[in-house]
Amino acid sequence: MSVEILDGATIVNFLEDEEAFNAQICDRFAHLDSDHDGRLSYGEMLKELQCLRLLETHFGVDVETDPDELALVYGSLFVQFDHDLNGTVDLEEFKSETKQMMLAMASERPKMSVEILDGATIVNFLEDEEAFNAQICDRFAHLDSDHDGRLSYGEMLKELQCLRLLETHFGVDVETDPDELALVYGSLFVQFDHDLNGTVDLEEFKSETKQMMLAMASGMGFLPVQMVLEEDSFLKKAVEWESAKLVA
Repeated sequence: MSVEILDGATIVNFLEDEEAFNAQICDRFAHLDSDHDGRLSYGEMLKELQCLRLLETHFGVDVETDPDELALVYGSLFVQFDHDLNGTVDLEEFKSETKQMMLAMASERPKMSVEILDGATIVNFLEDEEAFNAQICDRFAHLDSDHDGRLSYGEMLKELQCLRLLETHFGVDVETDPDELALVYGSLFVQFDHDLNGTVDLEEFKSETKQMMLAMASGMGFLPVQMVLEEDSFLKKAVEWESAKLVA
């Protein structure tokens, strides 16, 4: 195995290259088709289904799962591939369902990139009030779905989730108890809601975002580090701001 960085665009671009995708599908199908009859039985498909690794807590760490539950999950997945329900999967069915599953994975992955930054990158971005305020206003407007000038907990939730505080390491999520998640996100929302009126206004959003970014900068220090950043994150905006300054 190896560790790779990819986002939804990587997957979509691969799927759109029909020649490359079809070549990989045909090669994989031939590898699985051990009796060379042009169809995959459940037994032949089982290894492919297991590669989907749906029953694990996070990347590379499997959980102990009941054998009956496993059989039920793999049987259900096999039926998804077996479109005509004849008990086998032909090449077109294999190609079609693999493509749909990969598109589903792509839709769940934000566009990401690998960037190099340090604490100074963040601090300098924050000190440019015009640039920082513009990004804050743009993000606030995007989150304020009912355009009332205040963010409810529901509107803030996506932003809180982007902080990705409950993971074992950057980019690898762990299975977390729903009650724990609700407690953490509720606590974070209160940090933004300075006057405790149940909503977050623009000034509260700006102030708390700035404090959190300063805390990140302090923890990061001034030695450059390589990070995987979501394209619309404030850290990515800080990197873009710095790059623009260097070019200017």
